[in-house]
Amino acid sequence: MLNIEKKVWNFIITSQMIKMGQKILVAVSGGVDSVALLHMLNKWQSKIGITLCAAHLDHMFRGDESQADAAFVQEICAKWGIPCVVEAIDVPKHMEKYKLSAQAAAREVRYSFLERSAENFGADLIALAHHADDQAETVLMNLIRGSGMKGISGIDPIRNKRYLRPLIKARRKEIERYCDHYKIEYREDASNKKPIYLRNKIRMHLIPFLESEYNPRIVDVLCRLADISRLEDDYLLMEAQKTLNSLVCNSSSLAITLNREGFQRIHTAIKRRVVRLAWERLTGKQGLSFERIDQVLKHIDSIEPKSIEMPFAVECIIAYSKLEFRIKQKTKIQKRHLQKLNIPGRTSVDEGVIIASIYDRKDFYINPIELPKNEAVLDYNRTGKRLFVRTRKAGDVFKPFGMNNYIKLKKFFIDQKIPKARRDEILLICNGNEIVWICGFRIGEDFKIT
Repeated sequence: MLNIEKKVWNFIITSQMIKMGQKILVAVSGGVDSVALLHMLNKWQSKIGITLCAAHLDHMFRGDESQADAAFVQEICAKWGIPCVVEAIDVPKHMEKYKLSAQAAAREVRYSFLERSAENFGADLIALAHHADDQAETVLMNLIRGSGMKGISGIDPIRNKRYLRPLIKARRKEIERYCDHYKIEYREDASNKKPIYLRNKIRMHLIPFLESEYNPRIVDVLCRLADISRLEDDYLLMEAQKTLNSLVCNSSSLAITLNREGFQRIHTAIKRRVVRLAWERLTGKQGLSFERIDQVLKHIDSIEPKSIEMPFAVECIIAYSKLEFRIKQKTKIQKRHLQKLNIPGRTSVDEGVIIASIYDRKDFYINPIELPKNEAVLDYNRTGKRLFVRTRKAGDVFKPFGMNNYIKLKKFFIDQKIPKARRDEILLICNGNEIVWICGFRIGEDFKIT
């Protein structure tokens, strides 16, 4: 057994990535890495007690060359007695249709193909041939892009208990020696040698430069960094999930409200993760940028309420004791123009119906302060019959029940801890320019019953 075989075998056993009796779909491009992986697993089929199937996707980027790759994979699978599924999908067309880069489109189509093939085969796992050099390239690539700990964690050896990478500890040169030793043929993808992609530049220029000028073991160092970062990121993520759950005041599919004071007390490293997790729970997406998260942290101690736009129609509202993430309405709430109330009678509004009734004072026995928030009793002699409903406008003032002086409506909203984003939704019952009742909150002092 070669050193690489011992290394891969020990990694499979210690990580417990494969169990006896499982079916494994192996993604095979025809290159040295995937062919070596297929050969190793095929050798160990009876030893581990597994069943294999190979899957090859022709991305239709390279015409006759990619068709030859597909034919080659079918040939070696037939030679080794391994079932094989081959499919051709027009990735360039997919790129154009969904406005994606070549790498993004290829990845999207490839993983969809692998999942579909695994389901048809009844596979428990999907094996990919990423190796240590791929890991080092990924870490450097993410560092250059300014990624955080998640990016520096690189490629997961086991992802979602579904995708496994048995070669992740092996160097490419070891894999090449393995194929030479067993006289295994493989295909070379010419696009891997074109210095037009960032990954290729890192592989062809940056890593050799770092090895020759700074550290000949730079690949091992970067792989160790990925392992350390992955474990620490997993721990911080687990702590952030606990913290998020402890801070939730209200939660639905459209909004998550957190206790702001509790959020302010936690460590910044956990704060960032809590913001990301809350956003992910609402959107089901990943990839919230550092800049968006930092915007929330920048304003978390603000005295004035703040509203922060986030991707996928999420709005973060920082107001008083709450930190709220919510899906924005598709259409903005329009400011309501004056609408006359029917007194007595019913007036239809977007929010429902306003019902106005007239009572004689001697027949009205309910204590006004015992009424629910959506009801109010007013002095008809003071309001008059011409009342209107509208939303706020610039310069509005109000004399709240229990006060002798007018204050700005804006100040009243601030004192009541009403988030800025909600203030345009609140209905006002008015007598000319005078606010008679802020619906759901307070009547005007001059219109109370006596």
